[in-house]
Amino acid sequence: MSRYFENELIEQIKDANDIVSVVSEHVALKKKGKNYWGCCPFHNEKTPSFSVAPDKGFYYCFGCHASGNAIKFLMELEGITFVEALERLANRANIPLPEAKLSPQVKAREERRKKLYEACELAASFFHNCLVKTSIGKPGLDYLKQRGLTTETIEKFKLGFAPDAWDRLYKSFTERGIEESILLELNLIRKNDKGQVYDFFRNRIMFPIMDGKGRVVAFGGRVMDDSTPKYLNSPESQIFEKGKLLFAFDKAYKTIREKKQAILVEGYMDVISAHNVGLTNVVASLGTAYTRDHGHVLMRQAEEIILAYDMDGAGRQAATRAIELLQNTDFKVRVLAMPDGKDPDDYIRNHGPVAFERLVTDAVKPLDYLLSESLIKHDTNIPEGKQAVLEEVFPFIGNIQNQTVRDDALKALALPLWLDNSTIYRYFRNYTKRGNIEIVNEAVPTVNTTANGDEDMLVALAINDSQVLEEVVKYLPLEDFQNISYRGIIEKIYTLFTDTGNIQGESIAEVLTPEEYEVYTRLMMFEVNEAVPVLIRKIRLHSLREQYKAHSIMADQLKRAGDSAFISELHKCQEIQSLIREWSK
Repeated sequence: MSRYFENELIEQIKDANDIVSVVSEHVALKKKGKNYWGCCPFHNEKTPSFSVAPDKGFYYCFGCHASGNAIKFLMELEGITFVEALERLANRANIPLPEAKLSPQVKAREERRKKLYEACELAASFFHNCLVKTSIGKPGLDYLKQRGLTTETIEKFKLGFAPDAWDRLYKSFTERGIEESILLELNLIRKNDKGQVYDFFRNRIMFPIMDGKGRVVAFGGRVMDDSTPKYLNSPESQIFEKGKLLFAFDKAYKTIREKKQAILVEGYMDVISAHNVGLTNVVASLGTAYTRDHGHVLMRQAEEIILAYDMDGAGRQAATRAIELLQNTDFKVRVLAMPDGKDPDDYIRNHGPVAFERLVTDAVKPLDYLLSESLIKHDTNIPEGKQAVLEEVFPFIGNIQNQTVRDDALKALALPLWLDNSTIYRYFRNYTKRGNIEIVNEAVPTVNTTANGDEDMLVALAINDSQVLEEVVKYLPLEDFQNISYRGIIEKIYTLFTDTGNIQGESIAEVLTPEEYEVYTRLMMFEVNEAVPVLIRKIRLHSLREQYKAHSIMADQLKRAGDSAFISELHKCQEIQSLIREWSK
């Protein structure tokens, strides 16, 4: 149920839950200095780099940069929402929460969603019981056992069987008082032209589809013979958007987070076969190609995505589309080519988990995969074949935004096509001109350095103390900070302070970008003993000297060119010198 909480209550709940005790329930911590340290729960490490600052209520990992307060820690670790984490901490501290005030429309919508969830859960139990507790499900159970699934795996995925009967589920559910409209919306039943109701899933192995919280939201049903359609899937509903869910993510996310790697396959059985033999970082998209929303699901958990699609026509097409969507994202991407056109399910059952893990290790970069696929299709002994290969891989190369990586990709085409680099570059230029394609070059990030970390220390003090923040804004122009992100952080937090009189709490996360918030939480861990006036003076002088140097160089260049504007630059140098003398006192 949607709920809104005042910032004051949120702060009360955070204050009542010491972050060290919250984190200690999941991570072994040892005190070193003011802070506590342990091995990060968000990535694998042997040397502790996860720091918890009890006085500031923050954690920060110097390895994977995970950061935040007690609420965010529970959200990230358990995969729960902000409200759910807040409720858990409130219960932990025995703080009563206000009842949600909802409009009648919202109440009705929430009540409807609750009924949909309950019906899905009940249907999953119905199908599962049919499979494991009745003679009706024996064909399904025999089928799954023949495919090597253990009892534990069948229970873990709550696999089921839909009886080969016209309306067994419908009658059972309506007798329990489940509304017909609920069953129709979930597509558990349908009506024919005569208005007769019948079960949608019949004589099929049933795969419950669960969201990230482990709630059943839909189903997939598979036949046990060669009849068609092979699969029937629930349509989308209020509680099910297939483009935003990954099958088995609720079971895989912890391993994905530990390994920082997700293996993406096509089908339910591919996933289940992998989990059945202990490969638990495997997930699948649900009857649709990989989408950007899937990337959002994986972004917090994985650094690398392995595409392990079937090597039939549809699988190859899906892999190419996924490569497109994953290009220029933060993910490292590799493609696993299944031998002999097999799917992961077949391969794992026939060769075992170790052999499959070797395939994962040997998975190739996207360009190598696309080039290999193209070389198989075309005869590169003739010019037309070479040209066809180039036309197929140029779209991928043209989308590479890093110029160095793009140049390396173009050069990689030379040897397999027996062409020299200049010819390939010429073909590529022609390709971009012909298609009016604009090549994007990503900006090279500026490396900002601060002598002795003075900026780090000053900003760390300013974000913790409003008096220091006011001093910084009063005496230091934002341009004096070489680290550009510090300029944004100071400006936004000062604006928040002038608006609310506060520089703590959830409002900080609301005004900063995710990148700025990560910097903010890292600085919260700093222990600074330097005096504020000393730091301000050092940063101001460093900036003035850099400005003096720049104007001196400009004055010299203008004078050599015979441009009288050099006099203006000399005046600026004199002004800056005066300021340097003033600040040096």
